[in-house]
Formats: sequence, structure tokens, C-alpha cells
Amino acid sequence: MPEVPQTILDRISTIEDQLRQLTGRAQIRPALTQILGGDVSIGQGGRLIVTTPAGQQILYIGKQTPSHPDGSDQQGLIVRREDGSVALTVWTGAGSGVQPVTIWDHLGNGLFAEDLVAGGLAAPYIDASGWFGATEYPAYTTSGATFATVMHLPWIKQHPKVEANYLVRCSDSSTAGEIQLVDDSGIQIGPTVACPAGAFTYGRLQGAVGGAYQQRMYLHWQARTTSGSGTIGVKGLSTYGVQS
Repeated sequence: MPEVPQTILDRISTIEDQLRQLTGRAQIRPALTQILGGDVSIGQGGRLIVTTPAGQQILYIGKQTPSHPDGSDQQGLIVRREDGSVALTVWTGAGSGVQPVTIWDHLGNGLFAEDLVAGGLAAPYIDASGWFGATEYPAYTTSGATFATVMHLPWIKQHPKVEANYLVRCSDSSTAGEIQLVDDSGIQIGPTVACPAGAFTYGRLQGAVGGAYQQRMYLHWQARTTSGSGTIGVKGLSTYGVQS
């Protein structure tokens, strides 16, 4: 057998090493730590589960229990805290019907939920403590021709706007006036409301409220007469924070 030159043997050995490296790399899956473009689709009953190092599931998207009455899988969302308590669900314990969006406290009490029948808010309940008598006259009045503050309301800003209800009365047929709502800086909230001579009526206004979120302040009802020698009075009724 003729001798094979050493250079050829070295070359064959190098090629064998390269083949072994390529074979090993083909069996190694790349780390999927980033998605830089495109979509991620999980289908055919697949689920997305995020688990803490301690083994607690904190995010669960996909198949949920109970199943639908026909045996098909309920699909939903459950977000838990590190301690395992539920924080947010899109899920129904009945396994059928519309799934409510619910926010839970750490003790399992539902803090926020949508109404599944008519839409809107199911919880929390919001009261309206602004009842007034059908023949009630505002107790706080002024006879001045410049705006005077007659009522105050403690307020914490949580919404960008406020809706304020009121009861207003001009004392006699010769007296007319106006009312307005202002903040602590005297900045007017919403429009000025005209009260015709001798009027006794109620209504509401809306306007933007200045200040930072959760800022504590007072709202003030002001009134003035624009004609006559009588008085104008205003009583603040239910007042709500509302969206833009």
C-alpha cells in the first residue's frame, strides 16, 4: 500500500473535527430570550405559564378550569401574586357565559368587576348621597353682586374632571343671579350657571379639575345676584369624579 502523505492525513483529521463540531451544534437549540420582530402564536390548546424560582405560577394564559358544559376547554387569564393569591382574572367559575374581568385583593375579595348583563360597573358600589327636599330652599345665601363662597366640599383628585350637582334658588321674582364652582385657587370649574329671577331649580355641571393625582383640595360653590334686592342660594349635591 502506498504511503499517504502526512499533509493529507492532517487534512482529513481536521475535516473530521469540523464535522463533529457541526453535528454537536445542530443538536443545540438557540436561546430564545428575545423576540425582535413578528408575532408569537400559541395554539392547539397550548398555554403560557410563568413560574417563579420557588415554583409559584404567577401568569397563566390558556386552558382554565372548569371546562364549558359541552366539555370544551375554557380559555382565560389568571394573574397571581408571588404568594399565590389571585390578583386579576378573565375567567368564570361557572364555566359558561361571559367571563368577567375581575380585580381581587390578596384575601380573595373582588374589588372591581364588570356587569355581565347590562355592561358597565358591577363592583364596587358607588353611593349618591345628594337627596334634597322637593320644596327645600338652600340655607346658604348671598345678596352681594360679586361672587361669594357659600359651600365647601373636601375633594381628592382621582379623575381629570368633576360632575357636580346643585340646587339653586333666587328668593323673589325681582332677583336673578349666577352660581359657579371653583377650586382652592379660585379657578372656575365648568360653566357659570344663570339663575333667572325667582327661579328654584336643580341641575349639574362638568369641568376639568387642576392639580396632581391624589391631591387633596376643596371645591367651593359661589353665588352672586345680578339683579334685584333679594338673595340667591346654592346647595351642593352629589359630586363625582368623571373621565375626560
